Amino acid sequence: MYYGTKEFTLKQFEAEISARFDLTLMGQAHWYLSTRITQHANFDITLDQSRYCLSIIRRYLDTVGCANVTREHSTPLPLDFIPSADDNSVDETAAGVLSSEFNLDFASCVGALIYLALSRLDISHAVNKLAKFTRRPGRKHFMALVHVLRYLRDHSYLGITYYSDLDRSAIARLLTNSDSVSALGKELFYTFCDSSWNDDVDTGRSTGSYLIIYMGGVVDHSSNMPDPVALSSAEAEYNEACLACMATSHMVMFLNELEGNKQPRLKIPLILDSKSAIAMGNSFRDTKHTRHILRRYHYVREAVDAGRFQLYWIKTDDELADIATKQTPGPRHNLLTSILLVPVVDLVKHVKAAFAKIVQYKRGDSI
Repeated sequence: MYYGTKEFTLKQFEAEISARFDLTLMGQAHWYLSTRITQHANFDITLDQSRYCLSIIRRYLDTVGCANVTREHSTPLPLDFIPSADDNSVDETAAGVLSSEFNLDFASCVGALIYLALSRLDISHAVNKLAKFTRRPGRKHFMALVHVLRYLRDHSYLGITYYSDLDRSAIARLLTNSDSVSALGKELFYTFCDSSWNDDVDTGRSTGSYLIIYMGGVVDHSSNMPDPVALSSAEAEYNEACLACMATSHMVMFLNELEGNKQPRLKIPLILDSKSAIAMGNSFRDTKHTRHILRRYHYVREAVDAGRFQLYWIKTDDELADIATKQTPGPRHNLLTSILLVPVVDLVKHVKAAFAKIVQYKRGDSI
């Protein structure tokens, strides 16, 4: 798969590679590794894994050994679910008995969901939590995994769109309408990062997340738990800001190579909802509350001081990375999902409807 911005360069590349290899040029890409690529007439591009999502549901949910629940699931995990190793099976034999009871291979299913989460960031927090229990999952973990599958059954057709005009991007509109970061509404490249604090009941670590945005859509994201046990919510936010800076720096190098950009990108916006973490990143002065932080996490300070990043505060209600740091209630989760993801066409229903119209037309019925 290849791309280009000039017709002449594309034709030249096609001629050279055709002379060297025996290949067939198939035109614009529509599928890549179970991901559908939709190129719209207005030059927007949408990526979705709806077909892969449906295959996961057919493989794991349709054969699961528990009662079918038809009600709609609005969140990936039950709101009362607390991921804990205390609920693990006593040994791998007991976990195997549960696997047989549920007719569900826990590790295999979680592995499939990890790949699906590349474009379905609405499940990244749930997958991150369940992935810790693949060795000896307990009954509560199996039920939580089934809940995720039911959520996907009810929300199969979602994707990510990248916009030729940022005015159509819900993320760009959110920034424009937010007083503290309204100037970023026209930015092409920026990062959201957020963290919960001390939410892991087993280790006391904090779940963090970052979302790297380019052309109005997410190009990279993560739900993770940095190693240090943060002693405050500000420290948890600062630790995650470090990971976000490192991931964004890598993405900048990748973009510069793709775009042939010789000039370094400066003052890339890093958006947080913690003013304390921003103060820590903007100053080299340590206090008794911050001097214990590992030196590697001060990558944020060095990046800000070098002019590569600029920290911005945003109110918590507009912090999009919140979707992958905690299990949010249904209305909040649906709001964040509607901003970050877009509905995509149900291809099967679309083809069936088109076929029905053709049959109806051939019969001479009125359409």
